Amino acid sequence: MDFFEALTRKRACRDFTDEPVSEEHVDRLLYAASWAPIASNRPYRHCILVDDPNVIQAIRQISPSLQPESPLLLVIYSDLELAHASVGKVGDRCTAVDAGASGENVLLAAAALGLGAQFTMISAMSGIRTILGLPSSCRVDLIIPIGHAERMLPPVSAEKPNRAQKVYRNQYGVE
Repeated sequence: MDFFEALTRKRACRDFTDEPVSEEHVDRLLYAASWAPIASNRPYRHCILVDDPNVIQAIRQISPSLQPESPLLLVIYSDLELAHASVGKVGDRCTAVDAGASGENVLLAAAALGLGAQFTMISAMSGIRTILGLPSSCRVDLIIPIGHAERMLPPVSAEKPNRAQKVYRNQYGVE
C-alpha cells in the first residue's frame, strides 16, 4: 500500500475483534512511531505497549473517553524533565507536537497493515501515571487503541469533500 492510499484508509476504528496484534505488526508500529520528528533529536518521547487485559481495563475505568475495547494500547508519553533540559521552555509544546507526529505515523502504519486504530483523549492523568508506573516528570500524550477491526470502513474519497481547512497562498485571504 502506498502512502496516499494509507491516508485514505486511515479511519477511526471503534470496534475491534479479540484477535491479538502480532509481534511483527507491533514491531512495525513501533518502527513507524520512532521515525517521527523530535525536537533536537533528544530521546524524550517513549512508548508503553499495554496488552494485559487487566491493565487495559484499569485504564478504561479511570478514563471513560477510552471507549474502544482493543487488545492493544500504545501509550506515547514524554519525559518533560528531559525535554526541558534539551529544548528549554518550549519543551511542553515540542513534546505535544512530536507525540502527535509519532501518533499519526502509528495510525498510518496501522492502516497500511490492515489494522484499526484511533487517537483518544486523555483524562485522569495522575491515575494513568499510577497504573503505568510513570514518574511525575512524565506526561501521557496519546493513548492509541489498536487491533483488528470488527469491520473495515471503506477508504474515504481521495477528494475529501468536507475539507475544513481553507488554504491561502502567501497571505491570509489570498487564494
